[in-house]
Amino acid sequence: MLHAKELRFGNKVQTQHGEIITVQQILGNTLIYDTQIKVSREMAAVNRSYKTAYTTQVIEIVKEAEFHELDPIRLTSKVLEKCGFRNYLRDEWILKVNGSHIDFVFNAEGLRLKHPAPSWIGIIYLHQLQNFLFAITGHELQTEL
Repeated sequence: MLHAKELRFGNKVQTQHGEIITVQQILGNTLIYDTQIKVSREMAAVNRSYKTAYTTQVIEIVKEAEFHELDPIRLTSKVLEKCGFRNYLRDEWILKVNGSHIDFVFNAEGLRLKHPAPSWIGIIYLHQLQNFLFAITGHELQTEL
């Protein structure tokens, strides 16, 4: 189960049915992942008038999910590729951000920065990666999921 404090606007997660959704708004126990505006227009009956009059109805359709219905998206090689990462060596993955690149190591413990002093905790889920990259670069991770 995911917690609200782990998520932010734009994070990708999945429902228990496998549908990948994007967080649009975080509420107390739920999140909104899709909103649509439905506009209907009908001709109104106007007595003894030659002008046509219409009535317009605007309805907002909101899709909402409870946190206990959501699962994180686990990082895999396929997910990293869909996020723009390139794999040049066995465990090394590189992401270009604003003309420079960031080197990572991806193994069973998760995704970690490649650095002389590697990070202690590996990134395991897509929303964690999205939050990490935004925190260190200010760049939103684009993904084709």
